[in-house]
Amino acid sequence: MKRLVVEAPAVVAAPPRELGRLGPALAWLAGAQGSWPPVAPRRVQRVVVDKGSTRAKGQAEADRLADGGCDLLVLGAAGDQVAGLVVLAALLDLEPVQAVGTAAGGDWARLTTGVRDGLRGARMHVGDPDGLLKAVGSPPLARLTGLLAQSAVRRTPVVLAGAPLTAAAAVLAERLAPGAPAWWLAGQVPPAPAARLGLADLGLTGLLDLGLALPEGADLACTVLEQAVALSR
Repeated sequence: MKRLVVEAPAVVAAPPRELGRLGPALAWLAGAQGSWPPVAPRRVQRVVVDKGSTRAKGQAEADRLADGGCDLLVLGAAGDQVAGLVVLAALLDLEPVQAVGTAAGGDWARLTTGVRDGLRGARMHVGDPDGLLKAVGSPPLARLTGLLAQSAVRRTPVVLAGAPLTAAAAVLAERLAPGAPAWWLAGQVPPAPAARLGLADLGLTGLLDLGLALPEGADLACTVLEQAVALSR
């Protein structure tokens, strides 16, 4: 497996303490831009992945976005989340009930059974991101993984939603592109335990904690971030 090379964001001055919890998020954006205070992104691209392709095509998509001038990507995932839960359970050594939690509502049995069944094949590929993607067979997850890894290579900052698919793609992308999480901001605290643990494993803390199991959580976080830029100036 050839690893992708990621440059670290710039080191900027510590944000004023008066900015509270907005300070670290603004410092993240300033580091991606190269100086403090940050400026409002000019070309924000919002992508919600509900269908996919391959990791290579996800990387090509990231290249197209960067070449088109995207200076902030807001990334979420919709649809079935079982593949993301399986990958997170395999990589973080979680049992199905730990991954799904006890607050999944009427979908609990399907999710837990899906994770249990998927782990049988996934656990054999924990050291091989591409093998793991092939084992779970989720085109949206492959696309997300490529998008995240290559966005970091191209120095495109990304605000992440809290779906298990997004968190799983982030954990996989970090293995393909060490250092990539420095280019990502967790927009929200994920409701699913596996997704929370996945982002925590990457050192990411959600900006918002609203209990949203929707990709729009990243949009809300982006709106907060954009409004906070004015405060930093």
